[in-house]
Amino acid sequence: MAASALVILDTDVLVDFFRGVDAAKRYIEGLPPERRAATDVTRLELYRGAQNARELRTIDRFLTVNFPTVLPISTTASRLAVDLVKRYGLSHGLSLPDALIAAIALSAKAKLVSGNHRDFAYIRGLRVEAPPYR
Repeated sequence: MAASALVILDTDVLVDFFRGVDAAKRYIEGLPPERRAATDVTRLELYRGAQNARELRTIDRFLTVNFPTVLPISTTASRLAVDLVKRYGLSHGLSLPDALIAAIALSAKAKLVSGNHRDFAYIRGLRVEAPPYR
């Protein structure tokens, strides 16, 4: 599979799924599993948002079953994130998690789907779009 076929779902899209937003569920389930991707940053954010061990297990199981591709924070992505924060941190308020997610998407040549489209729109070269259900 070509890396460009990957669609990275930002944390907010997965949170919509866990909150029971039917349109988010249909969107995620409509993506072929081999195109679905998440990042380790999203995994960390979801784990951090868990209220108890049961929720943590549910999140872990969901990611394992539904996301065959979870992209790590590679050295390349880390260095790119540093550059993005240097370039956009002051001018656009780019957060560290968003910088890492953007850098992972850029280094994987993947599209990023985020309900927070405006948080990423100014990053040169990043293919980002809002989820179709919003």
